Amino acid sequence: MKKLIAILLVALMAMSLVACGNNGGEAGEATYAIVCKDASNPYMLRMISGFEAACEALGVKSVTKSPESATVDGQITIVNELVAQGVKGIAIAANDAAALEATIQAATAQGIVVVTLDSDTKGSQMFVNQAGVEQVAQVLVDSVYDMAGGEGEFAILSASSTATNQNAWIAAMEEIIAADEKYANLTWVETVYGDDEPQKSTDEAQSLMTKYPNLKVICCPTTVGVLACAQAVQNAGSSIKVAGLGLPSEMKDYVGDDKVCPYMYLWNPIDVGNCAAYMIDALAEGKVGEIGTSFEAKNGTSYEVMAGDPAAKQIIVGPPFAFTGENIAEWAEVY
Repeated sequence: MKKLIAILLVALMAMSLVACGNNGGEAGEATYAIVCKDASNPYMLRMISGFEAACEALGVKSVTKSPESATVDGQITIVNELVAQGVKGIAIAANDAAALEATIQAATAQGIVVVTLDSDTKGSQMFVNQAGVEQVAQVLVDSVYDMAGGEGEFAILSASSTATNQNAWIAAMEEIIAADEKYANLTWVETVYGDDEPQKSTDEAQSLMTKYPNLKVICCPTTVGVLACAQAVQNAGSSIKVAGLGLPSEMKDYVGDDKVCPYMYLWNPIDVGNCAAYMIDALAEGKVGEIGTSFEAKNGTSYEVMAGDPAAKQIIVGPPFAFTGENIAEWAEVY
């Protein structure tokens, strides 16, 4: 009899753990998690704030976990931990598209909704794309063309060599330049990687200035890289111009007609994080249709489901926005 009672108690305890584990918290409490590229990137921190705000509006618990540095191994460990905790949904800004695929598939096999944001990867059920790849690539190419005066040498200072968003933009830039005679007099000398680390990005920018004395523009499709590069160029007293994607609050002292970065582009990372939480919720409720259809998220915004690469589906949050000497002070107070 005692043995039977013990068995029943163990079974009840197991059922209780499953009930809690299925949502990552207290029984009946759903949990959505966000995993960013690293724990200290200011851009990522603003994405997190948007994600948390949307979770609060949805009435779900939010969890934030990111590796100390932008490594895929750290992200794999974190996602596995979240799967073990039984969260309902995960949003991840991928550090490596290929290396994360098996981990994400294991999570979705457990019934967990997985979306990507900022940087895509295979296995994702939806990519929350901050802007269209071609849109971003076009404004970057045109920035280089304009700042170089239509001709001369330029280089790219990117994030990591495995970052899917930067790699997609760079590939699209190559296609745009090759397809249009307008850009025939631009010479792309090199692409280097700062791994979204301030010091390494600074070192790479300084190396480019030394290696290419005729360099006219350094284009940085990464917020960490563009700040480090602007600081390096300004400190060197160089005539090189800096183009790219940056946070207004960080770049306000470097943007303007008479400064190292005449203008730059970005989007609101708060909106990207916010949208990711709503996408998890829409997928969990089965509200997302096939490619070519539209649906309305709980924030009241309608999105069109589009084909993604490498994810099967994506939605685009909005087009790139230009920050100039005239508007950057205003936007610097926002993010």
